[in-house]
Amino acid sequence: MDEIQMKPLELNKQQFEELQKSVTKAVSRQWLRTKDLPNYLSMADSTIRENLPDLPFHIVGGTKLYDPQEIDDFIRNK
Repeated sequence: MDEIQMKPLELNKQQFEELQKSVTKAVSRQWLRTKDLPNYLSMADSTIRENLPDLPFHIVGGTKLYDPQEIDDFIRNK
């Protein structure tokens, strides 16, 4: 079987800075779990499930995480 050879990724300065900014933003986010939503939205869990079933979320390591800014934008634009 052929061996897979890893090739180093070369980025120019602008690409590196963009990547660094994206990673920093993702890591510094304040994430909410599903259990945090009722407190954040001041709504009962059942109300959230019935009226906002399509809230934007991200799955990280098998856990649903919500970005408060995305939730605010979603509700503002609904």
